[in-house]
Amino acid sequence: MTVLALKPRTFTVVRALFKIGLVCCLALGALLVLGQMAGVLTQRPDWVTGASDLLFVPSIGAAAAFGVLGFIGNYLTPEEPEPEDN
Repeated sequence: MTVLALKPRTFTVVRALFKIGLVCCLALGALLVLGQMAGVLTQRPDWVTGASDLLFVPSIGAAAAFGVLGFIGNYLTPEEPEPEDN
């Protein structure tokens, strides 16, 4: 199996991981904001700092992984065949 034969399979795997990373990034970010908003609305500062302490680092990690997977996926994108001029 050649390297060129592995490219479409690798792209499929990276694209699936990219989608999972996107969902994780958005979910963690939304949970972080909702937790902090709940702390502000209920006037409980420990909820605000607790949500930040619990979810900030995983949110940043998910965003970094999502970005790296997008970058890699861009290089693995299959090339479209060029139309032939008649």
